Amino acid sequence: MKKEFIWIIIIAVIILVAGYFFTSQKSGTGTLVLQITDAPPAGENVSSVIVRLSNVEVHKAQNTIEINNTNITSEAGWFTVVQDPVQYDLIAIKDVTQLLGTAELQSGKYTQIRLNVDSATAVINGQQQELTIPSKTIKLVRNFDIVAGETTTLTLDFDAEESINKQGNNQYRMNPTITIVS
Repeated sequence: MKKEFIWIIIIAVIILVAGYFFTSQKSGTGTLVLQITDAPPAGENVSSVIVRLSNVEVHKAQNTIEINNTNITSEAGWFTVVQDPVQYDLIAIKDVTQLLGTAELQSGKYTQIRLNVDSATAVINGQQQELTIPSKTIKLVRNFDIVAGETTTLTLDFDAEESINKQGNNQYRMNPTITIVS
């Protein structure tokens, strides 16, 4: 009888410790750091590319984990990382990494980064040009994980010159070419 009681105590302790360990690793918050940089320009015709973002958001996928035989489903949706407008001259930050924003986020799998663009201009051949961005939103589809208690750093590497296309009589369109580096 004593032996069975001791085994029950040992199993209960193991379940409690494992549950605590599993919960502390899978839930909670982690930090996301977003940075921005630009690849070096290939030509001399673009001397400035100013992009003004109204905000930056990330999309969290719905996650279900099992803890002590109970399924726990996390909330999916869009979460703001940068809520105040920011502006960058992509040519000025070539080969330099600048902070875009930092946020504490729930741990889990994230699937997209969304940059909401207010405006974009460029100096091309010495002339300032408005850049048209069709939807005013840049969607970057890439999975990344936020782990509780850890920092995840992602760098958005723009290729400003590759992103600008001439559309007729001095009209320019920006189709952002961005690589996400982790």
